[in-house]
Amino acid sequence: MKLNRTDYVLESASDGGYYAWLTVNMYCNAYGESPEEAIQNLQNIMNEMIDEMYMVEEFI
Repeated sequence: MKLNRTDYVLESASDGGYYAWLTVNMYCNAYGESPEEAIQNLQNIMNEMIDEMYMVEEFI
């Protein structure tokens, strides 16, 4: 699943990096040295979260 600009919030951190998090789940967040890296890291974390959800669904 590809992130759209409306799916996440991007904010600069005091150390010069960037935080990104999903608008529907603030606990799904990521950090990066650049905005692009933060968004890519968020994309990876979101994909892992979706994969884990499918694994739980299959187990039940």
